Amino acid sequence: MKIALAGAPRCGRSTLFKALGGSPKVDSGKPLTVKVPDPRLDFLAEHWKPGNVVYASVSFTDIPSPAFGSRSMAMLRESAAVALVLDNHATGNLRDDLASAEEEMMLADYAILEKRRDRLRKESRAGSMEFELVNRALEFLERETPLRTAGFNRQETDILSPYSPASLKPLMVISNRAGDGVSDESQVRRMSEAAGAAFLTIDAALELELCELPEEERPEFLAGMGYDDSGLSRIIRAAYSLLDLVSFLTMGPDEVRAWPIPRGSTALEAAGVIHSDLARGFIRAQVIPFELFRETPDEAALRKKGVVGLEGKEYPVRDGDILEIRFSV
Repeated sequence: MKIALAGAPRCGRSTLFKALGGSPKVDSGKPLTVKVPDPRLDFLAEHWKPGNVVYASVSFTDIPSPAFGSRSMAMLRESAAVALVLDNHATGNLRDDLASAEEEMMLADYAILEKRRDRLRKESRAGSMEFELVNRALEFLERETPLRTAGFNRQETDILSPYSPASLKPLMVISNRAGDGVSDESQVRRMSEAAGAAFLTIDAALELELCELPEEERPEFLAGMGYDDSGLSRIIRAAYSLLDLVSFLTMGPDEVRAWPIPRGSTALEAAGVIHSDLARGFIRAQVIPFELFRETPDEAALRKKGVVGLEGKEYPVRDGDILEIRFSV
């Protein structure tokens, strides 16, 4: 699933994209796939020492400026979420930049949904559920309310999704700053939260410099700058959360792996993500919460304690569940 990295000219968007790619030579014209840091997978890899370790990943697309022109908007609509980079290293017009971006997305959404409403009228479908929903979405936009805050349920979101409204997509607002930044961020943070968006801060130029250091030297460098973790790690984890994904884990001597699934997925759906045969022949899912395995990294001992679960098809998989699917085909 792609996340569109957007922003005004000179906001630091492309610098951030290159930092995410780990090199100033990254081609910003191509989608960039990055792994999601996961200490749980690190632990399992250290325990099993497998031949293969597979992290969950997210993809970023660098949306060229102007971010809300017709070509760029088409690219943005192909993405599952939007990461909006604001300039707090030079101009600091955070509030205006966020408000302008939201307005551009809502105007574009209004144009598309208004056309759809007109089409439904012509097709004599003015009384349909879709017509009522499109009409309701247009009313929100007329009130300058982003659709992500409208409270649509999953069925309603699925009906609107073919039109890919930009203001319905999950939004992450990133203040790109050097040091403390040019402007205070408290107001734009409140604006972001009110608009249903996540808010983060980063120094994109520093993160790109950090990529040039040997990996083993980076923690000491970050500690010297007063940071516990890199800004890139925070953004990647936030992006994963923004997509409303969780990870279940599989483990063994050959491979340990994090599998991304939508929050609320069932054990049967998780089995299908691994392989369709596992879903077709599903019997039970063995479930070990990661925290229990970290405390006692011995399956036999955990079985003796009675904490290893055997769950059916409808079991809601939780983030960090270690699964083993039992099946027969």
